Amino acid sequence: MKVAMVTPYWFPVRGGLTSYVSSLAEALRKYWDIKVYIIAREGEPTGATIIGGTSREFVARAARELDRIEPDAIHAHGHWYALNAALRHKRRRSEVRVVFTIHTQLDPESVTRRLVLARLLSKANTLTAVSQDLLARTSEAYRISVRTRVTPPGVLFRIPSPEQTRGFRIRYELLDRRPIVAFVGPLAYERKCEGIRQLIAAMTTIRSRFPGSVLVIAGDGSYRAGLEEHAARKVPGGVTFLGDVPDPTPLLFVADVYAHISFQEGLPLALLEAMAAGKPIVASRVGGIPEVIRDGENGFLVDGDSTQIAERILRLLASETLASRFGSQSFRDVSSLYGPRQCAERFVPLYGGKLPRKVVVSVDLERDYPGPKETHRGIEEAVPKLLDLLRKYGVTANFFATSDLSTRYADVLLQIVREGHGLGCHGESHSASYLSARSFDWQLESIKRATGSIQTSTGIRPRGFRAPNFSADESTIRALKRLGYWYDSSVLPGRRVRKLRTFTLLDTRPAPSDPYQPSQQNVAIPGRSGIIEFPVTENPMSPGGPISLGFLHTAGLDQTLEAIATSASDVCVFLIHPWELLDPPDRRVPKWMLAGCRSDSTLLDGFLKRLKVDHELTTFETELGKVRFLPGHSEKPAMIQALSVPRPDLPH
Repeated sequence: MKVAMVTPYWFPVRGGLTSYVSSLAEALRKYWDIKVYIIAREGEPTGATIIGGTSREFVARAARELDRIEPDAIHAHGHWYALNAALRHKRRRSEVRVVFTIHTQLDPESVTRRLVLARLLSKANTLTAVSQDLLARTSEAYRISVRTRVTPPGVLFRIPSPEQTRGFRIRYELLDRRPIVAFVGPLAYERKCEGIRQLIAAMTTIRSRFPGSVLVIAGDGSYRAGLEEHAARKVPGGVTFLGDVPDPTPLLFVADVYAHISFQEGLPLALLEAMAAGKPIVASRVGGIPEVIRDGENGFLVDGDSTQIAERILRLLASETLASRFGSQSFRDVSSLYGPRQCAERFVPLYGGKLPRKVVVSVDLERDYPGPKETHRGIEEAVPKLLDLLRKYGVTANFFATSDLSTRYADVLLQIVREGHGLGCHGESHSASYLSARSFDWQLESIKRATGSIQTSTGIRPRGFRAPNFSADESTIRALKRLGYWYDSSVLPGRRVRKLRTFTLLDTRPAPSDPYQPSQQNVAIPGRSGIIEFPVTENPMSPGGPISLGFLHTAGLDQTLEAIATSASDVCVFLIHPWELLDPPDRRVPKWMLAGCRSDSTLLDGFLKRLKVDHELTTFETELGKVRFLPGHSEKPAMIQALSVPRPDLPH
């Protein structure tokens, strides 16, 4: 596979974007033997093709270079002209996949430029951002309708030698200066530098307690001179500016506290590097920072006031135990989640590559489709076969039941729970086809009734939900939060449903493919609702649809396994409707049911057997315990503790 990276900058131009592209390219080459080409506008031609020119000239020149390379995928970074060059090549070769990664907030100066940028973004195959916050802000600002994914930077921290750290201290006259508070970042953006001014102001209080303390700032840019003047007035001798440092590793290693104070961020690489160095962190509650720093657990989050900044830094300087605990937890978090391989892996399926996946087998229990409401052959005839197969291969599945089954088929639901499967709520029935067409009050009362009915019949309080027809909206999320649900699995990325071709019933095209917290204003955009969304995986071979038992029957075993392997989701959801395990009824049915429904379970048997070999089986409850992007989610400790509590004995 050939992948071309189109980027504004390459070394020796330094910054998060250059480091991101370099680390990604190195990991792709090392772990997946992908041939990576770097095309940059600025930099030196070591390891990259430097194009130069104005932004418009760069577009034409980079497109010609892409024509020469003929890559399988183009990954554009950061700026509109990088994306435009990729799209110009795609016009000639439509099969090429174009991925565009946003590293910081896009903010065109004029309405015209904003409209042009929105049009360019809509033509990429996939839009990614380094944090959920940045993705959400971009989706809202530009009404994104393409596939999206959060792709944080990868971090590889190399421990400097004692000679390197001593040489660093000598060079910058830090041998006798302790404690050291460090900041690494460009001094070229106003909102970022406003945070640094507050950090400098905080040093006046810190130095009153620790007279030998020093704030060391690594970075350069147009605001440096003004910051130096500000520091000279506020804390004479208390701030050292290093300028552009080729390798900030020694600074991070010798620092006692790393303070990333800024009012504008995506997800700063320097912050992750400080975490990888095992340093206690004080950071601003902006951008994607709260997605990695959990206040009071692996660092402190602050709102930007110099008094608060000083107080948090002083707490860490005064308590070696607290500083060590924060630093150790930061190191563990970065090691497990933000290694170069983990972060590069998220791009492989976006380029068209295959990967082993974590797969949830998910079953929707409902009346037969299509047909009269009282027809439930899927429950009566197919579920026993399905349970036998799951038992045969040791598969634990997640079932979602409509509450109209809870009285008539309580024995079936109890059997499902007794065999160790998860049981969630699928609404009251499929009579209300689209929850998104209903009000918040209607949804709240309906889900409340459904929840109570299932709990009364089974003794199990559902904590997971799936809306009929994947029709959850922001009102659904608010209702689930009100009713104490933990997670939802209703959003199908890539899906749009229209009524009479004009009225949109549902549009979740831009929803992230990985677990996320939906916004309470738009279910397809990341937010802080407190509900975890496990999206139903979009089928890469049938865009807008799920990877399902019906697809297995129609496309066959190999195609279905390939769909899973090429899906862009941390948690791949395979969907089963029991009525798909029946032959089509003897009446007029949609054409897809003629191939998609069959009573012969041979294909499903073979699929489950291969699934256990090729992929890793999991459940929503298992994955819920691994979710770490819950800033301020006070219920999480209780939630995870509850997941480990044994189920009560159920009647046989």
